Amino acid sequence: MNARIYPTSSRILSIALLSAAVVAASVVEARAACTVAGPSKLSAMTGVTKLARPGIAPALAAAAQGGASNGGGPIVGQWQVVMTAFPGTPGEFIFDFGFQQFHSDGTELMISGGVPPTIGNVCIGAWERVGAEIRLRHMTWNWAGNEVLGDLPTGYFLLEVTLRTNSQGTAYSGTWKTASFNLGTGPLGSGGPAQPGTEFEGTLQAVKVSVQ
Repeated sequence: MNARIYPTSSRILSIALLSAAVVAASVVEARAACTVAGPSKLSAMTGVTKLARPGIAPALAAAAQGGASNGGGPIVGQWQVVMTAFPGTPGEFIFDFGFQQFHSDGTELMISGGVPPTIGNVCIGAWERVGAEIRLRHMTWNWAGNEVLGDLPTGYFLLEVTLRTNSQGTAYSGTWKTASFNLGTGPLGSGGPAQPGTEFEGTLQAVKVSVQ
């Protein structure tokens, strides 16, 4: 899964004030290093903008949307995942999709299919099982898109997921929320609020990728 959030206030677009088409573009931009870097890149990302339109799911992720879950099955392995924002509302759209790995040492990796790798589409995370649930904290850096060697990121993106696998460990579903924070603040720093306009939430579904 990989994202996603505006790294600077000058690049924040208010969803509440925009039409559905602009909302789609703003969310695509909002997903930072696991997704999009800045508004200047949006003109070259027509595929991603289409992806974010309500009711459209990429073919690779469509199968994941039928994955029921009740907890108990194994999570370790490779998955095909799709994340939906504002599910069940007129503003519903595909927030991201990709290939994801859960490792036995409690780490996680996702390659996002929502944006090209030239912008940055890799996120990492840590997971643990708590009863029937699996909890994931998934993160990456945010960039303004015009950095030079030696520049620091403008902040970091954080995705928190609660999910349940099915009993066979072949599908999972759950909920997620995202936000971006300035460097040194938020849950991974000294505390403090998220950057304005960077909070989203929704549901996700995945199916396991097998060798056969």
